[in-house]
Amino acid sequence: MTMPQAVLRRLSASVVLLQWFGNLVLILLAFAWLQIPDSHAWQFLFSLLTAAVLILAFINLHARTFRKLLAAPPTASKWLRLLVLLAVIILGYFLLQLIGVGRSHETLFAGYWNSKFSAGQRNVFTFQRLVQWQDYCYDLLKWLLGALLLPVAFVGAGRGLRGSCPPIRRIYGHLTYWLLVVIFGLAGSYITSSLAGWAPGHSTAVEIVSVLLRLGLAYTLNILLWCFVLALMAIYAAKTLTMEPEL
Repeated sequence: MTMPQAVLRRLSASVVLLQWFGNLVLILLAFAWLQIPDSHAWQFLFSLLTAAVLILAFINLHARTFRKLLAAPPTASKWLRLLVLLAVIILGYFLLQLIGVGRSHETLFAGYWNSKFSAGQRNVFTFQRLVQWQDYCYDLLKWLLGALLLPVAFVGAGRGLRGSCPPIRRIYGHLTYWLLVVIFGLAGSYITSSLAGWAPGHSTAVEIVSVLLRLGLAYTLNILLWCFVLALMAIYAAKTLTMEPEL
């Protein structure tokens, strides 16, 4: 059985629909949350409470998805598994902020490096190219960071951290996993930005419909890529968790 066939066999329609509808509902609720006023104390407290509920719903949605895909008995309580996922998300957030600091200094570094090249070399290593190359490096670093943290969140939230090292190491040990995370991440980002930035140039009503269709297409594509990676991790982890045959 080929890898795509095994992934599609592992990936049930219920998992895809759970991710598609669950994330959509949470996105819409997040937009609604942004409209909550905070001019009074009770409104501020209400916004904090609803934010906590949304965060809990988000981590519960993904922990449930991870649990369904792993199909292995949990080694920790549900709340501990949710805390693991929350901790990984917080760690990833702070690491992304460090990458953001580097991005904010792209023009500074590009100007410095460009000044160190000779006049002839500056025709190749132009300021614009140096900025663009840094963008590529930071994008690659971002998705490699995601590939590093995702197996910990997947196994830790789906099963628990006890005995999680063997399946996590097995996922890390497959080059296909790293390549697909980076390729899917870059492709999804590029296609989403391209679809969102394209303007049909017709009437306002047509543009609104076009935006909804393009965003819906980009959203669906990203959900499918996300679910494919999750199912791939479940297959790689299966040998150490359920003794299933591995790809």
